[in-house]
Amino acid sequence: MKRYLLGLMGGVFAAMAMIVVLSPAGAATATGTVRVEWHALPMINFSLTPNYNAGYGAVLATFGTQPAPTHGPGATGVGTGTVDFGTTLSGDTYLYKYAAHLHVTTNDTAGFLVYGEAAAVLTNNSNGDTYAGPTLYYLNSGASSDSNTGLVSGGTDSITNPATITYMTYPSPVALSASANGDFYYDYQFRVPGAATGGNYYLWIVYTVVGE
Repeated sequence: MKRYLLGLMGGVFAAMAMIVVLSPAGAATATGTVRVEWHALPMINFSLTPNYNAGYGAVLATFGTQPAPTHGPGATGVGTGTVDFGTTLSGDTYLYKYAAHLHVTTNDTAGFLVYGEAAAVLTNNSNGDTYAGPTLYYLNSGASSDSNTGLVSGGTDSITNPATITYMTYPSPVALSASANGDFYYDYQFRVPGAATGGNYYLWIVYTVVGE
C-alpha cells in the first residue's frame, strides 16, 4: 500500500528553491538548489446498492426446482431499502439473490482493495439475545443474472466476524481490482442458528475500499 503525506495536497512541485545560509559578517554566502515534491492523496468514490436487480430476495435451500425469491418489508424495491430475508426458520439456510452491488471509482492507477466487515454476533432486536459464530456469508453474483441457488456452500467466505484493521496490518480483502474502476455483485447466504428463537434479527455489514 502506498503511503501519502497528509496535508500536502496537489501534484508534483518541481520548481527550484533558493537556499540562503545566514553567516557572520564578512563570511561567504552559500547558495544552492533543492527539489521539493509531494504526493497527492488518492480519491476514492463508491456506492453500495441493495436489492440491485429485479428478482432479488431470499430462497430457501431446496433440492430440485428453486422456489421464487421472497423478501421482507424492509426490501422496498430495486435499488432501495435493506436486505431483508423476511420470515426464516431456525436451523435453515437461505440465499438472498442480488443482495448488494458495490461500484468503485478512483484515480489510483494501481487499483484498490475491498474489505468486508460485520458484527461478531447475530442480534435479536426483540429481546436482545445474541448468537455468536458465522451466520452470514457472501457469494459472487452477476449484474443481471445469478446462477447461485439456496444449496450453495458459504465455505470460508464468512463476513460475520469483524476483521481487525490496525496500522499497516489488514485482513484479507473480499475483492480487489488492478484498475481504477470496478463493480462487484454479491449474494448473501444466511444460516439461521438452530437455537434461534422468534424475533426480529439484524446484522450490520461494512465495506471499506483502500487504494493500492
